[in-house]
Amino acid sequence: MAILDSQIQFSAAQPVAAAVGDIVSTNVADTGQAYDSSAGAGQVLLVKTVAAVTSGGAATLAVVLQDSADNSTFADVTSTAPRALAALGANQVIARVQLPTPLRRYWRVVYRIAGATTTGGSVSAFLSNDVQAQQIMPSGFQVA
Repeated sequence: MAILDSQIQFSAAQPVAAAVGDIVSTNVADTGQAYDSSAGAGQVLLVKTVAAVTSGGAATLAVVLQDSADNSTFADVTSTAPRALAALGANQVIARVQLPTPLRRYWRVVYRIAGATTTGGSVSAFLSNDVQAQQIMPSGFQVA
């Protein structure tokens, strides 16, 4: 299990309800250096739903990582494909993205909602270097 540091947590159960368009994460990560070619190396951006994202229409949600040199003008670095509501249930990992390098000093996450306005839901996003990838297999197997 990863230890979460508030300095590398972009969102903690951030609401994404009543929205369409871009919702910016509540926190911005500051690497402390204007440009570092190794910043983000080995890090994984994890985003998961806390409460199911709902909508009265066919809303989709994409996760976008942005960076900036000055903490005011941000540019998209990488993004996930838009996910439909069926994939946005409670406690679902919706993004597991290896950070590209190099990145500029400031990083944030944007939740890009399209298609329809959301009516509920919340998400958490953080950086980790030890992603749990356990796969549960069916029991009752026999070794020959």
